[in-house]
Amino acid sequence: MDLDDVVPDADHVTRQSRVIDAPPSVVWEELHRLQLSSLPVSLLLGAVRALPVLLAGRGRRRGGLDRTVLDVVPIPELASDPPWHVLFGGVLQPWRLTGGKRPPVLDAAGVREWSEPGWVKVGMEFRLTPALGGTRLSCETRIAATDPGTRRRFGLYWLAVRPGSSAIRWELLTAVAMRAEARSG
Repeated sequence: MDLDDVVPDADHVTRQSRVIDAPPSVVWEELHRLQLSSLPVSLLLGAVRALPVLLAGRGRRRGGLDRTVLDVVPIPELASDPPWHVLFGGVLQPWRLTGGKRPPVLDAAGVREWSEPGWVKVGMEFRLTPALGGTRLSCETRIAATDPGTRRRFGLYWLAVRPGSSAIRWELLTAVAMRAEARSG
């Protein structure tokens, strides 16, 4: 199972990757161990994004800063094939100041077929592939709106948050690389 099974046609796509001088098993372990507390840019941007939700009294406390980055992905994990890829997918209303309606939990086919207006379908995959010099760790995110009005609303939101979203991914890739390369010596 991969992103094509979740969001085959996207309105927005981001891709980041980095070659890490370490074997896939070490990169995989570090990706899954990386704690939110070790990513200052991600913490800052996440706090800014969460502020309206918390002020509205809708915030749910799900552990502290010791959670792993993959534990706080806002969409469920759909598939994992250690040490090669992990896939997340779901539907969201992220442009709504307080996060929108609670999304249903869907499997890959459910996300792909979801058509209720007012939502975006989101798929995100971390993939590890052998590369000259070690392991390529890549992250791809795909987003597709369910209707034209949502596509416009999300497009404006994405214009504002895409730089921060990409910065979070780059920070994550860099932190995994530093830890994995330190372990591999």
